[in-house]
Amino acid sequence: MEINKSYYSRIAETVLISAEWKDRWARVVSGVLSPLTIAIAAVAVAGLAINDESALIWIALYIALTIIPPTIYIMYLVRKGIVTDFHLNVRHERTQPFLIMAINSAAVFFIMLLAGAPKLILVVIAAATIQLVCMLIITLKWKISGHCTALTGLIVLALALFGENLLPILLLIPLVAWSRIRLNRHTLAQTVAGIFLGALTVSTLLYATNYL
Repeated sequence: MEINKSYYSRIAETVLISAEWKDRWARVVSGVLSPLTIAIAAVAVAGLAINDESALIWIALYIALTIIPPTIYIMYLVRKGIVTDFHLNVRHERTQPFLIMAINSAAVFFIMLLAGAPKLILVVIAAATIQLVCMLIITLKWKISGHCTALTGLIVLALALFGENLLPILLLIPLVAWSRIRLNRHTLAQTVAGIFLGALTVSTLLYATNYL
């Protein structure tokens, strides 16, 4: 009987360690491939495709206006206890941040438009704005994965601009979906909805602007 107890104890310990490692990797994936990180990657991809010296200026301006203010704002909300965590995992806590970020993104779009930003940079900002508005509306009744939305949009953009050589990056989509489900942040349906929203918004804008 003691042998059996020891045997089952070792199995339970192994399972527990395995679960801890899975949770740890899920947190790493979610952190590294967060929507804000993806937003920077998206404008970098656009700048690389533009292949012009001025692209660095537009990328820096985009980060200064679109990335830094929302980051500071959400950090402020977390510090004040208005939202639970930086990734806005609680649905009812998402409404105000999404609204502010959508307004900020729309304002940046018009600023960049008036400043003469390249069309591809404007496409990236427009996609982010539309996604934020859609997520805001959805959040009123349901929850959708912002991680999957942002990542899928980036991948569609990269594939459209640089071709099938980048097809392996599609594997990042199920990886991020797994991480969000593993951490109990989203259901499978919510990650699939995010994937669909990201692909739809970016592909539609790329088609409308003749990049597809």
